[in-house]
Amino acid sequence: MAKIKMKRHGFRLDMTPMVDVGFLLLTFFMLTAKFKPQSDEALQISLPVAVADTTKLPDVNLATISVGLKGTDTVILFGVSNEKDRAPILKPLNLADPKTGQPLTDAELGMKGDVRVSLATLETVVQQSRLQNPSMRYAISADSGITYGTVDDVMRALQKYGATRFNLVTMNKEKS
Repeated sequence: MAKIKMKRHGFRLDMTPMVDVGFLLLTFFMLTAKFKPQSDEALQISLPVAVADTTKLPDVNLATISVGLKGTDTVILFGVSNEKDRAPILKPLNLADPKTGQPLTDAELGMKGDVRVSLATLETVVQQSRLQNPSMRYAISADSGITYGTVDDVMRALQKYGATRFNLVTMNKEKS
């Protein structure tokens, strides 16, 4: 004899009570939560102190940017560790010999140490150094009397041309 199959009925779950409970909980937490006003107290920042030198700066493929004060003027110096990279990087600055006024040759540019630059020419030099040597690393050495805005401008010049990884040179705190 043939078996008669019973017709299956679909399973149905009513979600209305669950949605109601969810909205009640959401409303409860929104009405009972207290937010701390931001204007009550200033943000307190505890700056870290360099106790030990955790990273050593490389000897090659390093460009140093020194920011200091000379009187009341802010001075920015740019130097490159690789002698072969100096001439192509410094060429767009059109540096001249202070005695004769003649443009410096590639050999003289290769022997040049740190070069004084402005923020505008710093961007040019950073762009040239990135084009000349994409693996160039950067180190920013800033005087303690320099404002953060000046160091921020230097970091923005680096970031503008993709140099997002750089070292900030600090002085080690003497252990007592």
